Amino acid sequence: MTDTSSQTEHDYRVGCVSFLNSKPLIAGLTTAYPSVHVRYDVPSHLLADLLDDKVDVALCPVVDYFTSPTPLKLVPCGGICSRDHTLTVCLFSRTPIEELTEIHADTDSHTSVNLLRVIMAKQYLQSVNIVPFNRHKEADLSPNAMLLIGDKVVTESPKAVEYPYQLDLGAAWARMTGLPFMFATWLAKEEKDLGQLSHWMNEILEYNMSRREAIAAEFAQRHGWPQALAHEYMTKNLHYEVGKDELAAMELFGKYMHELKLIESPRPVTL
Repeated sequence: MTDTSSQTEHDYRVGCVSFLNSKPLIAGLTTAYPSVHVRYDVPSHLLADLLDDKVDVALCPVVDYFTSPTPLKLVPCGGICSRDHTLTVCLFSRTPIEELTEIHADTDSHTSVNLLRVIMAKQYLQSVNIVPFNRHKEADLSPNAMLLIGDKVVTESPKAVEYPYQLDLGAAWARMTGLPFMFATWLAKEEKDLGQLSHWMNEILEYNMSRREAIAAEFAQRHGWPQALAHEYMTKNLHYEVGKDELAAMELFGKYMHELKLIESPRPVTL
């Protein structure tokens, strides 16, 4: 556990992913509030950072809310959500999706992998074997089907001629349920006193919603995105406000994961 003895009551540590999709939630936060410090990590590591007290609040995959050994609470300052196509959480396959029994998966996000299992079971009536796959480290491997997440889906997208069967998981969920999907949201330990942090993060989110074009201009090139596509992604593919539909979708996702024995038990979802 990290020693926090030198931390003052006004110092806050925020865990976040470095993907382009997180920028409207986090851009400008440390400039506006110098007592806030951001630690970047891959989605699958953020829960451990939170539980080890390396951060006070983290933008965790929503599955972590259901699987954490320590009770967590949702922090009401936004999340990464989609109403349809996500553009960055996609299944690529050489064979028809309904025939798949094995999928190589980018396991950086527990939520995306479990969403894949839910969609395959509920929509395609298939139980699939998931093989962990790192496309950067296993570039010479060309699996029959693979789930990719994050910026690389845009910057290193497999060619359609090689993978003619493609499924955007956000769109598949929306068709199946009629609900949006929340891939990640801010979580903290239940007993954690966050002071002004939630208020500050909400202020930054509200400010950033009006300047997504400027955020795209600032960060698109760094992430290998065309600027116009980055702006469209942050305004049309994704949304960042969490309301009753997003919470209902998260609760339904927990129910489905429980039915498939992916989690021990569902939990009520409230802000």
